Amino acid sequence: MAFIDQRLPTKVELNAVRHDEEDIEIVTTDGGWETRNARQSSSLRSWDISFPAGFYDDATIAAVVAMYKAARGKLHSFRFKDPVENAIADAQFGTGDGTTTIFPLLIPYAAGSETFDRTITRPISAITIKKDGVVAGSGYSVNYATGVVTFSPAPSVGVVLSWSGDYDVPVRFDSALDMTALTIRLAHIETLTIKEVRE
Repeated sequence: MAFIDQRLPTKVELNAVRHDEEDIEIVTTDGGWETRNARQSSSLRSWDISFPAGFYDDATIAAVVAMYKAARGKLHSFRFKDPVENAIADAQFGTGDGTTTIFPLLIPYAAGSETFDRTITRPISAITIKKDGVVAGSGYSVNYATGVVTFSPAPSVGVVLSWSGDYDVPVRFDSALDMTALTIRLAHIETLTIKEVRE
């Protein structure tokens, strides 16, 4: 498996419908009580992309087909810009302890006492790092292929780390490439499904 450091055409990405569904196992007893269990540490999103006839030009369709062929369908992953969420401002991703130097980029979600951190592995250069709300101009490096920030020296105890910037999602195709011939040279793609992959 390889990672193709490229995205689908922007117009195609903007036409994607996102599906968020947690993989929850539910067992219902005879009395109607439920036992619920999360089967994964975090959910993986998916998107359906439709191709209305005449909506895309030939070059766009050709680029989608080229990506599918280069990716060998479901084999290789590639970049995707989620049209719903693709940027964040001042997301906290760690707190200094005076020792830890490596921090993965995160996006925190919270409702009441429940929290969830989404890991970002494909940030887009250049992101902004802050320490206690103040922009850090140096003292760190960002790996844009993993979303890991390395500090030198380690952030002091209690220092709140946050980041702002754009990011992509690593995905793969999750459906066949179904096409209908409109003319000898022009083809219409049916709906394509892509799925987030864990890195």
